Amino acid sequence: MTQTPTAAEEALANATNDASLARSIARSAEIEADIAVNPGRYRMFTGVRPTGNMHLGHYFGTMHSWKTIQDAGVETWILVADYQVITDRDGVGPIRERVLSLVTDALAVGVDPQRSTIFAHSAVPAQNQLMLPFLSLVTESELHRNPTVKSELEATDGRAMSGLLLTYPVHQATDILFCQANLVPVGKDQLPHLEQARLIAQRFDKRYGRAVKGPPGLPPPRGAAQPGPDAAGPGRGEDEQVAPQHHRAAHERR
Repeated sequence: MTQTPTAAEEALANATNDASLARSIARSAEIEADIAVNPGRYRMFTGVRPTGNMHLGHYFGTMHSWKTIQDAGVETWILVADYQVITDRDGVGPIRERVLSLVTDALAVGVDPQRSTIFAHSAVPAQNQLMLPFLSLVTESELHRNPTVKSELEATDGRAMSGLLLTYPVHQATDILFCQANLVPVGKDQLPHLEQARLIAQRFDKRYGRAVKGPPGLPPPRGAAQPGPDAAGPGRGEDEQVAPQHHRAAHERR
């Protein structure tokens, strides 16, 4: 018997349709204009998985935007998502060296540690502990209807999907909501992740009281996907992306 999708499942499934993208782009324009006047209202979050060395594609795709946002007066948080390296691979490689290399690259493009925050998953255990209560707020059906998860499943060629990859959108929600970010520039493929984060924030507040806030999305112009540090990672985007002129935060996407 086929079950009728819930409103939340429909919202996730439709997060990348034309109407949703149009609303996101319109909201992006509003945010762009407001940043120029009230940058202090925003905290930008972006994340990058340290799966390899950065190159010019990463710089032009997302990294140069970090300094732009920072210099605009927006509080900027950059996550080195070392825990998420194992999402879609069996080994982590020289993870410590890659984390340090990514931080060095961030400093090289102009990120100022006096004005911006750079940190790694492994350095903040409390952030990852949010996965437990957040997982209690989503359903398996919602995760399977997430377009990003569906595309990853199709790319497995019949191989079993790990539980970590299935719940990848929830882990991204913990990153965003732990940082209390209200500016998360993303590419079109990452809009379902922002929708998932909004749903989790709403449900958390309803169950436990006001504690987190859902982020507005900031997609790139025309919704074009922009590669970032881990352009081949889950969702082709978590490692964060770019947005209009101030830029998205999910490259790899993150």
